[in-house]
Amino acid sequence: MKVLLSLLFIASLAGAGIYFMGSGDIQKSSNSDMMQLGNFAYQEKRFGDAFKWYENAAKQGIAKAQLRLSEMYQAGQGVDKDETAAAGWLLKAAKQGLAQAEYEYAIALEFGRGTQRASMKEAAVWYQKAAQDAYPEAMLKVAKLYFSGSGVDKNLEQALNWALQAANKHMPDADNLVNSIVQEVNDLANQGDYPSQHMLALMYQQGLAVDQDESLALTWLRKAATKGHVDAQYDLGRTLVQTQANQALYWLQKAASKGHVKAGYMAAALMEQQHITNPQKVNEAWRWLYHGNQTKQAKVMYNLAVALHQGQLGLPKTNFNYQTWLEQAARGGITESQNDYAVDLILQQKNTKEAVFWLNKAAEKDTKAQFNLGLIYARDDMITPDDDAAIRWWKQAANNENASAKMMLGLFYNLGRGVGRSEKEAIYWYQQAAKLGDRNASYNLGVLYYNGRGIDRDYKKAADYFYQLAKQGDTAAQNMYASLFLEGQGVKYSPKTAVQWFQKAASSGNIKAMFNLATQYRTGSGIQQSDQKSLFWYKKSAEKNFAPAQNAMGYMYAQGRGIKADKNTAEMWFQRASDNGLSLATQNTNALKQRGSFSLLRLQIDNTIRSDVLTSKNINLASWLEVHQQAVL
Repeated sequence: MKVLLSLLFIASLAGAGIYFMGSGDIQKSSNSDMMQLGNFAYQEKRFGDAFKWYENAAKQGIAKAQLRLSEMYQAGQGVDKDETAAAGWLLKAAKQGLAQAEYEYAIALEFGRGTQRASMKEAAVWYQKAAQDAYPEAMLKVAKLYFSGSGVDKNLEQALNWALQAANKHMPDADNLVNSIVQEVNDLANQGDYPSQHMLALMYQQGLAVDQDESLALTWLRKAATKGHVDAQYDLGRTLVQTQANQALYWLQKAASKGHVKAGYMAAALMEQQHITNPQKVNEAWRWLYHGNQTKQAKVMYNLAVALHQGQLGLPKTNFNYQTWLEQAARGGITESQNDYAVDLILQQKNTKEAVFWLNKAAEKDTKAQFNLGLIYARDDMITPDDDAAIRWWKQAANNENASAKMMLGLFYNLGRGVGRSEKEAIYWYQQAAKLGDRNASYNLGVLYYNGRGIDRDYKKAADYFYQLAKQGDTAAQNMYASLFLEGQGVKYSPKTAVQWFQKAASSGNIKAMFNLATQYRTGSGIQQSDQKSLFWYKKSAEKNFAPAQNAMGYMYAQGRGIKADKNTAEMWFQRASDNGLSLATQNTNALKQRGSFSLLRLQIDNTIRSDVLTSKNINLASWLEVHQQAVL
């Protein structure tokens, strides 16, 4: 049966265009076919045939064939035993990066097989090559070499690294070796060896071979850093950046003063974040920033651009080289710069296509870029609008807790854009955004509950949302909140409280609040009646082109309230209001001529959701597009 199978196999190869005779006189074959024939012959223990096939494949440069040929020379299978030839073919396979060959050649070098002399140093080089090519036996061997200092300088960090990798490959004795390394590191650290203290700190910090423990990591970092270990000083500063910025800066500066480049760059960024003005520290920061710029360090170029753009580190604001440095940092892979560079291109109206390219790059990691892409697709003034794409990017940003993206999803459900209209869904997304501090979402929630469209009207909830915003200085919310007190809607009726909130909003420039405050003065509701003060606030609002206030100014001049009656001036104000689309003002113009009665508008509020960002061509995109513009550490 075995002979029959062999004949069938040979026939199939012949049918495929492979011809051979005897023990391997090859007329035509491929490299892989030669390997197959060699393997088949070897399995059949026809070592002479196997040797011929492997030899031909090896001469064609097949690394696995070279390895098998080496093994046959070593074992004397199909050929006279020859350790020198074995080592020669093994070296050829090893030079092609075959991990097993690298490992076995290292063994040959270690014990002097087929070579003139044994060399542990040369063997160590090949053991490391095999380990780097993920050969488990080599990983364990390299770990032992670094632990003992055989053929390499003793290095416990490298020993632990390779021992852990070998343990992950389930190599026998790897766990015991890991334990031995950890014990020696502990012993040395407790004896005051600061490189070991630094290593032990990083082990606790990363959970390498020990349980992760930030407290112990800091303890050992401080010990090593205090003794002057530069890398420990840098790592201690890096670790303290988020919790103890001043201490972090101290240790980073220590390391930087000894030439630790990364520490210098991080120290400069931290000083930038802290808005340092101390001349000595400012000079130090600039030295590191310009050093990083000269060496084309992408992160530093971004920090340099931000420092000048924001006017930090003692210099006035300037956009000198801002876009150039942003672009270079973006090309260097700095995500924050990719986003900010794209936003700058959009605001400068330079190249929207390029901006979208960089936003897509940044959006792989950055939630701000994800939001910005959604906004660009939602509007129709930059690229072809695509509501589906906008929703897709906003959902991705929302999953990353971007408040603005959640607000926009609420707005889309509120308006029924790209999705079915649903106040319930809108409220869900608005609430999610409001929890993250988005003011527009809170305002829209207040409006929804105030109007009661698609949901039950709830003035109490509306009042709560408007109040939270009013406290934060949102003038439209202050005006809305004030209006609720005039009717006792969701709050206790109190014209006096209404006036207080109208005054806050009016003093901050809200034109509707100015108008409402003027009305309160005119009627004496919640405040002592005063035509002069009423006229003052009507005029401030009217001068901002608010038609109801212009109409009221016409009335005040017509009636001589707070000022001497002046029919011509009254007519001028009525006309301005009429030109601004207020039909009531046209009626008052006629009444002025016919000595009829005048009509005034009363309460003016903003009870529509905030959606201008989707439709207005005059919207300030700089206030919506999200940027980082903060030094990155």
